[in-house]
Amino acid sequence: WTFVRRWGGHPHSRTETDLGNAPRWSIGMSSSIGMSSTSCCPSLVRWSAGCSTPARARHRSPDAPSAVTTRRVTLATARHRERTAARSVRSVPAAATADVKTGDALTITTFNVLAPCYRRVKQEDGSTVMESTLPDVAAARQARVVDSLLRLSSSVCCLQEFWHASPETKSLYEGRMADAGYQTFVTPRTGGRPDGLLTAVRLEDFDVVEHRNVLFNDCGDRVASLLHLRPRGADLGDVLVVNTHLLFPHNANSTLIRLRECFKILEYLHEYQELAASAVAQVGGKARRLPVIMCGDFNGSIRGAVSRFLQSQGFVSALEERRACDCDGISSNWVSHMNHHGEAVGVDHVWLLNPSKQKADTGGSSVVAPPSWKAAIYAMIQCKMLEKGLMSNEDAFKFFDFNEDLGVTREEFEVAVEMLGLTGESTPGLLSEEIQALYDDCDKDGNGLVDFSEFIRKLDVESMEQAYKAICDSQNIEEGPWDVVGDLMAASASPVVCAGFTIDEDDEVVVTEPVFGKKQDLTVSNAYLPDAMLAGTWPENFELSDHGPLTAVLAPSRGRR
Repeated sequence: WTFVRRWGGHPHSRTETDLGNAPRWSIGMSSSIGMSSTSCCPSLVRWSAGCSTPARARHRSPDAPSAVTTRRVTLATARHRERTAARSVRSVPAAATADVKTGDALTITTFNVLAPCYRRVKQEDGSTVMESTLPDVAAARQARVVDSLLRLSSSVCCLQEFWHASPETKSLYEGRMADAGYQTFVTPRTGGRPDGLLTAVRLEDFDVVEHRNVLFNDCGDRVASLLHLRPRGADLGDVLVVNTHLLFPHNANSTLIRLRECFKILEYLHEYQELAASAVAQVGGKARRLPVIMCGDFNGSIRGAVSRFLQSQGFVSALEERRACDCDGISSNWVSHMNHHGEAVGVDHVWLLNPSKQKADTGGSSVVAPPSWKAAIYAMIQCKMLEKGLMSNEDAFKFFDFNEDLGVTREEFEVAVEMLGLTGESTPGLLSEEIQALYDDCDKDGNGLVDFSEFIRKLDVESMEQAYKAICDSQNIEEGPWDVVGDLMAASASPVVCAGFTIDEDDEVVVTEPVFGKKQDLTVSNAYLPDAMLAGTWPENFELSDHGPLTAVLAPSRGRR
């Protein structure tokens, strides 16, 4: 990861910048995180409220990759409904907007709509078929889903398990959402999967500055969708929205895979903010960190490893924030999903990371380290070596260096990782592409051999042994060693909260104060599911999906602008 050097303009420079045309990138990034993008606002425009900016340029940054193209958003004004105060709040309960002025709030709904290719339908004869084989049944249910979304009338809709492989379903959603004034973005899963994500933005509320597909390139073929939104009203600032669907918990290793998917999202978010700020620094404006709203089906509860990690990084759950207020009657056992085991669980979340949390609490003396999914995987490899009894760095190196020629080749590295049980079914499921990215990271001088010093720079088992024992002793683990591994992965991936920027791992930057200007935090005005789900029970005759729609209402935090 060499964005600082390639693009220029160090993120910790005291020069503040104005984001407008953040160049898209497709070079210099690990092959294990893919991306595609659409810039919907190619001209330089304001990023932070109240900043002074130069005249709007009508060209891309000269440093942007020449192969990248841009397109503007075409506002289908004929399809837009007139903006009224009633429209902005009409589908939101009164409690949601009691302390929010009309037009101030951002409403966002996340909903796993259960693709017909995954839904089982029981026939009259007792047999079970997939709903996708019953076109009329599938179309009728999907139409009801769209009806429910339009009734909610949220500014942003983040859908998972969207059946993009069906032309009829794709046309239904895109056509009706467009008629209601939404622009839609579809992010297919990798591996030829028939479903993916659909993110819809109501264009009378927000302009879409940039859209990027984040491809995890992992064993679950999972993806995320990142949108940079700019409000059309005066009271809200720019926000980053992430829509994702993490791996289902098939086995004990699924937690580690979901953590890895989260690490990749956060690393990508950091790089986006850094590169965007660096790109516009060249035109001499100002910049600030943006609120991040990450929502979707996380396939884990609020007490799970992924949720604990996100909270450690400064994220707050919108629904848990409302529950903490004790004003909405939300049960601590709220549910949002009826899984195929017949269990009602809470796995859908809207997470908020405010700008005020996007800095390292260093006290002016510590060094900020970037978040890194690779660091998390190194921790997992180290733990597996410890489980095999490889307690010294010398023994660990010999385990990788099969022919004992004092250098680990690419092939030796991949075979050793496989021997540690980290690839294949019922394992953490590392793919060859991910392993190759790790090897390239280890091979610092790029000579095709990882020597002992390069090896222990990333895989120091002697240091990891101390951390491993400390976590085991402090947590009194009862569910097995993988709980320890997950915590070590999380700690290694992002040891401090620094979501506003990142640095190359070989750089050292001492942070003495925030460097991106004024913060604009959001507060959770409301968050809600269907009433029965908030009370902790699955509602009878709820047939839209096996998930419920979760909506959050977010408004500027007064006094922090």
